[in-house]
Amino acid sequence: MKKRLLDWIVCPNCGERPRLQVFQEERVPLPSPVPSPACSFHCGRHGIAPPQAIEPPPDCTSCYQEEIVEGALACVCGLVYPVVEGIPRMLTNARLEYAEFFARHGLAGVPKAEKAGPPVADRRSPKSFGKQWSIYREGDHTWFKDDAGLRKREFLYNLDTTPEELRGSTLLDGGCGNGELTRSVAEYGPEIVAMDFSRSVEGARRRLFEKGAPVSHRVHYLQGNILEFPLLSASFDLVHTSGVLHHTPSTYRAFRSISKAVKPGGKLYVQLYRRRPAWIHAVNVTLRAVTTRLPLRLVYGLCYLASPLHAALSRLMHLLRGEPAPPRATTRERAVQMFDNYSPPFQYRHTVPEILDLFRSEGYEGLRDVTLDNEARHMLAVLGRKKAAGGESAEIGETAAVAQASNR
Repeated sequence: MKKRLLDWIVCPNCGERPRLQVFQEERVPLPSPVPSPACSFHCGRHGIAPPQAIEPPPDCTSCYQEEIVEGALACVCGLVYPVVEGIPRMLTNARLEYAEFFARHGLAGVPKAEKAGPPVADRRSPKSFGKQWSIYREGDHTWFKDDAGLRKREFLYNLDTTPEELRGSTLLDGGCGNGELTRSVAEYGPEIVAMDFSRSVEGARRRLFEKGAPVSHRVHYLQGNILEFPLLSASFDLVHTSGVLHHTPSTYRAFRSISKAVKPGGKLYVQLYRRRPAWIHAVNVTLRAVTTRLPLRLVYGLCYLASPLHAALSRLMHLLRGEPAPPRATTRERAVQMFDNYSPPFQYRHTVPEILDLFRSEGYEGLRDVTLDNEARHMLAVLGRKKAAGGESAEIGETAAVAQASNR
């Protein structure tokens, strides 16, 4: 963790900025100096906001060279968030999840008071996705794609952007998974905060440094819950969340939570599961009623055993539809795909018009259905731009998006 990340981090319980205590720190080389001031809202090294008020200008290069491996972020509300393996764990139940860390450093940290209301978390989801990404291997053609190539190119289309526009921008990847897309997109030049609910962020950060990527100083990882959002509102030029919001207790609450991170005039991209035909939905719901209650290892084992049958049925369905055969995948790659469907406790499916209305309700304009052809049967994707202060609505863009959605 670099102190630069403190420009964005807030306590997910009360919204205040936590105070950093460093236990272990390393110094890492940088490929080039960092212009000052690098931070936009708050200088974590000097504890001053805005950073532009600091005279003389802060030494941002030295700040980026300081990698905090272990530390604690303490908030005035009494909650303490550990920094473990270089990653801040911005979870309100962190005292329970990282009990050994708290005991080792003699930290108390009050537990968050339980409040009546809709759920914001469950214990199975982070473990399920953590296991899924531990099985995944770099270069897998799971979901029939190559992370470093095809997905990187698709990202430009999804966000309606260019490498030139990305250079120097700020991007939030909400639900980064194994971090492969995050790392590859960082090569375009944005500074990225990559957040995930599970411990998959550990493998993502480790691979980033193992590869010695020259952009590693511009990628920041943290563990956090979208429904208890740990980042400053209106602070990112671009927000990208793919295959995540529908796995929370409420897609709508998760959308409204993460959409607050977009700056006025910034873009939000959301990819969700598409509503399927009634008979497919009925089969899926029936199977999930059983699999989501089974131990994770057993679910993965069953997925692995069922992979050959799943592959045969998939080829048969493509044949009956008159479509080309699906790309080949190994048994393990198919098992990962099936595990992603049958293990998480929450799974909601939506329509494009429904999500367009959700974007509008949060003040977005210029809406576009950016669903890729190779994903349209299972997924949907929408891009919107948050209205700038005093800006005019992009009615033409919205009308075109609705027409496109109605033709799908």
